[in-house]
Amino acid sequence: MKARNMSQEIQLSLTPSNSASQMQTPSWSGPAPGVLGPATPAAPSTPLAKVHQHLRGRYGITLLLAGIFAVLGGGAGFFLFHPGYESHGSIEIDPVITSPDMYDHIMPLWQAYVATVVSNLHSETVMREAMHDPEWKANRPLPPEAYLDKFGKDLVIKLAPGSFVINITYTDDKKDGKVVAPIAVRAVIESYKKLFGNDERANFERKINVWKKQQINVVQNIKNDESLIDQMLQNLGDDPQTILNEKYQTHFALQKQVRDLEEMLRIDRAELKLAQQQAGNQPYSVEDLARVDPAMQVMYSQHSIEDQALKALTQRLGGANPYVIAQAANLAAMTDRMNDYAQSLRGRYFIKMKPDGSGGVLISKDLSVKESNLKHMQEMYAEEQLQLDDLGHRTHEVHVLRAEKTRYDEERIRDDKKIEELTNQRDMANTFRVIDPGGMASIGTDKRIIFGGVGFMAGAVLPIGLMLMASLLNPRFRFSDETGTQDTSGLALLGILPDLPDRLSDPEQASIAAHCVHQIRTMLQINTAGGDDRRVFAITSAAPADGKTSLTLALGLSYAACGTRTLLIDCDLIGAGLTSRLNVVAADGVLEAIAHRSLLEYVRTTDIADVSILPVGSGQHLHASTLSPAALRRLIEEAKKHFDTILIDTGPVLGSIEASLVAAAADAVVLTVSRGQQRPLVEKTVQHLHNIKANLAGVVFNRAQTDDFDRSISGISLRSAARGSSYNAPRMGPVARAVQSAFKPAGEEE
Repeated sequence: MKARNMSQEIQLSLTPSNSASQMQTPSWSGPAPGVLGPATPAAPSTPLAKVHQHLRGRYGITLLLAGIFAVLGGGAGFFLFHPGYESHGSIEIDPVITSPDMYDHIMPLWQAYVATVVSNLHSETVMREAMHDPEWKANRPLPPEAYLDKFGKDLVIKLAPGSFVINITYTDDKKDGKVVAPIAVRAVIESYKKLFGNDERANFERKINVWKKQQINVVQNIKNDESLIDQMLQNLGDDPQTILNEKYQTHFALQKQVRDLEEMLRIDRAELKLAQQQAGNQPYSVEDLARVDPAMQVMYSQHSIEDQALKALTQRLGGANPYVIAQAANLAAMTDRMNDYAQSLRGRYFIKMKPDGSGGVLISKDLSVKESNLKHMQEMYAEEQLQLDDLGHRTHEVHVLRAEKTRYDEERIRDDKKIEELTNQRDMANTFRVIDPGGMASIGTDKRIIFGGVGFMAGAVLPIGLMLMASLLNPRFRFSDETGTQDTSGLALLGILPDLPDRLSDPEQASIAAHCVHQIRTMLQINTAGGDDRRVFAITSAAPADGKTSLTLALGLSYAACGTRTLLIDCDLIGAGLTSRLNVVAADGVLEAIAHRSLLEYVRTTDIADVSILPVGSGQHLHASTLSPAALRRLIEEAKKHFDTILIDTGPVLGSIEASLVAAAADAVVLTVSRGQQRPLVEKTVQHLHNIKANLAGVVFNRAQTDDFDRSISGISLRSAARGSSYNAPRMGPVARAVQSAFKPAGEEE
């Protein structure tokens, strides 16, 4: 049974030689990228590369479908459309007018008249009339409304450059267009003659009269506006805007005075209220008044001086001395005057003391004068506002009247031009003649080739788009080098495994499969040959049935083939694939070895030299909760003392607990990805391994197609037949059996 077809070249770092002797020891140029180290950067992905990625392996069917659909689309585009038939007719305008002086001359504004004729020929009225023509209705029986829009698009009216000839062209893309196009041209010309021919001069006369009546109304309106403007300007002068501006300046100045008085009165009222609160019920003393009033200060100083002088004089002369008595009378009179003045101040003012107590100012209790001034100014401001509003209103009316008069002047000029234009057109009426009423139709536009080309391109692109859509909706790995793209963080591709039948009978297939396993093992050995003690590999996958157990067993056999003591640990607590395939029956296994911290008593030998297995024992998925990173590391360290290489088979990363523990504890992780696996699942697996700090050795692509496999070993000579194996393990799997066929079982002589 042949392996399935395979495509897409394999991007391996291994450089194969041309000799069969180098097959087992491939040469390397530099360190192997991505193995037991940083991930290899993915090649830059361009849009063309993405398209190629989705179409690989499907080019044949895609090109076949593209060819079929292109032919169908091109044929449909060519035969579903018809060429456009067009017919031409023409009429000539005669703008030459014979004047009373017997001299012929071109009528002024004849271009406007020709433009009017062109517009009338293409008007809805003429087209509707043309579609009532019996010949037209015989070929287009539907009402005119059904054809009106298309009739207008297909009808072209143009003035021939440098002449007075108007060309009429009608194009029809229906099957009977050759018959209908001349009918349409003749119908348009006859409809125009019917609608605008005989009564055209009378129509122009009626239009001229209407415009003249409108002109009379416009002139009367101009006179009315001029009269009103004169009345408005009697008291304003010729420039009311200047008077209004001056009035505005006076108004603003008066407004500022009112606001200033209002602010001053507001401040005085606030200060009066504050001074009244500070005064309370106690009257001001003479000393208090002397501190804030200069006159009182002078009177108080003089009184103090006279009082001191009287006291000194009384001590010297005695109180009965007439001079002393006279001075005392003077002092009493001064005291009365000072008290009277103080009483006057108390009645008219409050004292507003400074915050620091150093003095104060007098605040008048009577604000009636200021309030009266403010009221007077407010009345003046209101009167000024009324005058300003009246002046502004009249000024605005003058502006409106002047603008209206300007508009009427423009309308009068427009009416004069229109009357002149209509007069010329009236004189030119009935001055056209038909040169060509519409001849035989000919092919004018043939877009069948264009539509055919568009249909050809659309038909060719459609299958490609469908294939791309099918690939986008089914994001699976189909080729081996897809595992090294950005989707998997650019992981190194360790190797590929062919899709082998369960009953492997082809020795060439067995030899090729064994070579692939040895190549993967060689890459792992090369990258651990630098002295790093990395001998423990966890083999896992994103989902079940990706071939991780077969790869583990095959790698174990490959390591044993080169004389390496190899321990296989079955840590897949659910699948127990290794234990089942090696027919190991043991009640105790990996969980017991971890629990008892003893390894060798639970290890079982196999029929293959240098291959031992630690079976799963009685472990089940419910027992995974008993595992711990520390216990697993102790078991691995114990295994390193007795074995050269330890290969651990785990459950899928996203479907088991033990897989994450093993991946984190192992020296490196080998991820198995089979053809047809979902990309998002693999991406999530790689991200999970990065999150738990697992060291990713690379990817093994399983169930590769023929093209993948052939390109990966291109240039290498292989033996055409595999050596037979005396050991028969039907449950071991085709890949492992292929590797086992390369050497003898343990104990058997070479």
